[in-house]
Amino acid sequence: MRNHLIACVAVALLASSGVRAQERSDPPAKAEEPSANAEPSPSEPPGREAAERLREASDGWPVKVRFNDGFALTSLDDQFELRLRLLAQNDAKLFTPTDQQPARSGMYIPRFRVYFEGQLTDPFQYELSVQRSVEGAFDVLDANVNVRFAKQFQVRFGRGLVPYSYDWYDHLEQYFIAPERGLFALNLGLSRQSGIMAWGEVWDERVRYAVGGFTGQLAGLADVNNSRDAVGYLNVRPFLKSASVPALRGLYFGGSIGLGTQAYEAELLPVRTSIQTSENDEAASSASSVFLDYNEGVVASGARRQGALHAGWYGLGFSVESEAYLGQFGVTRPETGVSALIPVTGYNVTVGYFLTGEEVLGRGPVDPRRPFTARRGTGPGAFEPFVRYSELDYSRKVFTNGFADPDKWTRNAGVTDLGVNWYWNRYIKWTFDWQHASFGSPVLVNESKGKYATSLDLFWLRCQVYY
Repeated sequence: MRNHLIACVAVALLASSGVRAQERSDPPAKAEEPSANAEPSPSEPPGREAAERLREASDGWPVKVRFNDGFALTSLDDQFELRLRLLAQNDAKLFTPTDQQPARSGMYIPRFRVYFEGQLTDPFQYELSVQRSVEGAFDVLDANVNVRFAKQFQVRFGRGLVPYSYDWYDHLEQYFIAPERGLFALNLGLSRQSGIMAWGEVWDERVRYAVGGFTGQLAGLADVNNSRDAVGYLNVRPFLKSASVPALRGLYFGGSIGLGTQAYEAELLPVRTSIQTSENDEAASSASSVFLDYNEGVVASGARRQGALHAGWYGLGFSVESEAYLGQFGVTRPETGVSALIPVTGYNVTVGYFLTGEEVLGRGPVDPRRPFTARRGTGPGAFEPFVRYSELDYSRKVFTNGFADPDKWTRNAGVTDLGVNWYWNRYIKWTFDWQHASFGSPVLVNESKGKYATSLDLFWLRCQVYY
């Protein structure tokens, strides 16, 4: 009851404080009033003036209010915090040839997410987030608690990103250079799972590590696999604090490994070019071309082993990312009893460069030097042309064991992305991408017409808001 009373009083204070702030504010002199047509300074982040007004009006509140990378409420002693953030991505896709099945040109919403993050005193952080993806349904994205014993040693329990592969673990989808991950991570990454993980940063933040056990389910929220995946990750930035060679501060390298067993048979999803395979309804299938699909009844069962090595560099306006992958995945045909471990290899290399002079030491928020404001005197924003090549190769066993039809699909694919990112400001980003996919053998692209292709193209426009 006491807590409820305090909450009610706090709400009343919030409501009345803004009114009192207006009542006690004397109107400024006429000469000091800004012109209705006045333009903000191009170098000033949008919304700064409104945020300052809110901060002034909130003096005396029982909480501190912040509008910066989301909306945050913080206790006066900084021990309790709630942050609300939003991510919305909208895609326009044009596939050529245009008569593919199931891929269809159109508008898609690959991600709409709401994040609730914060802390419950200094050692305890939490993250709760929900997502509406291509499937059209809202579901849990992340739900975890992190215990921060020290920066060097932390423990996270719950659902979150699995620390396998740089493409998955280092940075979130909103900070990608190309619109989506490379082919191996896109189709075979461990994604998000529930588990427990120890992680931290040592050697003055030069080394980041993570090791943990996870549920090992291929898709979905339920733990339908009674074995656990053991996963480990290491990333080294040896020159991060270097003053003598600042150009090498963004150099990094490392690796990751995932070992597990699919104890219960699970559906194998199609292998796609432009949307992660955890999406598997009609809308998801329409949003990407498919170059390998398994025969009916074929399931994942048995060992799952995969490793990755990564290296790259951020500096002088460049972002260079590369990763090579090797895996073995158990596959079974229950009606015949045929089982095999299918070796799979792949790699991707990405290069981006800021034409407008911005520099980054990793993939995170980008602050344009001159933000685009859509007003007189606006800046251009930040422009980042990029190119990426990604390749994925399955062993011949995928065909010789009868798991897939070689007359319809290919076991080799290479995808080139060529495009540009246009950052209007810290929160709004446009991506223009031409994606060209080439295959080692003809792929069935329209079954009703009996149409095959050795290459496909996708013209891709994405608008992203992340605040």
